[in-house]
Amino acid sequence: MKIKNAYVFRVPEGKDLVEYLENFARENDVRCASVMAIGALKNAKIGYFSVEEGRYLKEEVREQCELLSAMGNISWKEGVEPFLHMHVVLGRNDFSVIGGHLIRGEVFVAEVIIHEYDGRCPRRKFGSLYLWE
Repeated sequence: MKIKNAYVFRVPEGKDLVEYLENFARENDVRCASVMAIGALKNAKIGYFSVEEGRYLKEEVREQCELLSAMGNISWKEGVEPFLHMHVVLGRNDFSVIGGHLIRGEVFVAEVIIHEYDGRCPRRKFGSLYLWE
């Protein structure tokens, strides 16, 4: 695969990072991309997927945290709507860290890089892992 487009931007303060990036993908027809971000989030919700339980265990992080690392991808669920799959590492004010699948997070500061790819891309089907077209 080759990089088709590269986007570098800041997400406005107060926006939900997941919702903003999914809307960006929809508005720009980004169908296959990698995403990286750094900055700070407030009131985040992260998850850990429990294979045994078949669901995400969720944790509310009700404080401002450094967004030390965020990486993931954009694909399209059932080919109909964009889906952001992003994992984060959040740094707390006591220098401890917590991480997991980002479910939501209010942006304090977020600097984002998206690399959109051409060629064969993964697509997401409800209830399964990636399938290759």
